[in-house]
Amino acid sequence: MKITDVRVILTLVGPRNSIFVFIDTDEGITGISETVYKRRSKSVEATILDLKRSLIGKDPTRIEDIFEKMYRDSFFVGGPFHTTPMSAIEIALWDIVGKSLNAPIYKLLGGPTRDQIPVYCHCPAGATPEIFAENATACVARGYQAMKVTLPIFYGAATKLELGGKQTDQTFGYSGSHGTIDPSHKETEILEPDIFKRIAEFFAAARQAVGPKVHLAVDCHGRLSTANAKCLVEALEPYNLLFIEEPVPPENVEALSEVTTYSKTPIATGERWSTIYDARRFLGRRAMAIAQPDVVNCGGLAQAKKIAGMAEAEYVPLAPHNPNGPLATLASIHLAAAIPNFLILETIGSEADTALQAELIHPALEFRNGAIVLPKGPGLGVELDLDACAKYPYEPFKGWR
Repeated sequence: MKITDVRVILTLVGPRNSIFVFIDTDEGITGISETVYKRRSKSVEATILDLKRSLIGKDPTRIEDIFEKMYRDSFFVGGPFHTTPMSAIEIALWDIVGKSLNAPIYKLLGGPTRDQIPVYCHCPAGATPEIFAENATACVARGYQAMKVTLPIFYGAATKLELGGKQTDQTFGYSGSHGTIDPSHKETEILEPDIFKRIAEFFAAARQAVGPKVHLAVDCHGRLSTANAKCLVEALEPYNLLFIEEPVPPENVEALSEVTTYSKTPIATGERWSTIYDARRFLGRRAMAIAQPDVVNCGGLAQAKKIAGMAEAEYVPLAPHNPNGPLATLASIHLAAAIPNFLILETIGSEADTALQAELIHPALEFRNGAIVLPKGPGLGVELDLDACAKYPYEPFKGWR
């Protein structure tokens, strides 16, 4: 079997552009995949098409060899912008192999360790604690027993999402919309003295609304200094969070390790890792309690599974980053199924986002009791509806922290 073509389409899937990749072969098998790089989608598309030159004529089953050559032959290595295009190609190759062998990818990775994949949803904070409590209650009503909010006040107060200079009618449940703090506010700049008390009020209201058995988590997007992160973990300690994600910016391992050592609440990070080499720096310093690699950015399924093995040796569970579209979610599900130290998988999980994703793939994912049932089909287990994709053309996103 040989690769004959590599194609890319960009589709607006709620709060992100999904970069869908198709790798054709001379045996009529086409592998599909998705990656997301919200603020640089066109650049990722161009890189994938640039890599096409080195892929034509290759045996698509030689996944490790193809990845190694893509990674090393560029000479300049590292960083998620380098590995995101390769992740999409790598996952499409796994889809080809699965289809050629009539087996789901998770069976190629060692077989399933579970039959259902527990997931959490995004829960927008809203402008007040009362609104957050209402949103959390609605998440539970949809069947979720775990949810994550992006740091209140910093995020979540906006009711609309900005796309291409226009305001959409809804956020599709994404919790990272604008808050009342400048989105470019630097972690070392001064904050209002009561900020952490006010943030804690959001979690007090949500905890009272959903009760003690529902998991709550918060994503800080790296917006705090080390000192302020310590203030946050103290303020939120009474609410028994599942984790606090990226409390400080991602570059400084020592700073995050200091917060992790200080916090009684588990600290999570890893979505901005690329390959095992980034993961090694953090795991070696025990800089987090929960690892969050994103399979569509860290190098693909093989790299993510290697990271899972490294984390397992440190007794660290994986909660993969995945505020992504349907094929990225499928890739994450196959990873989660094949590793023993899986914790929970991120999804946006709103009614609007779930309905849109179900329109794009067949068969749709099956959600049951706070979990997604493992797909049974070969490869990723689904096909992409190109007619449906054509209804949602690419829109540029304006980025912020």
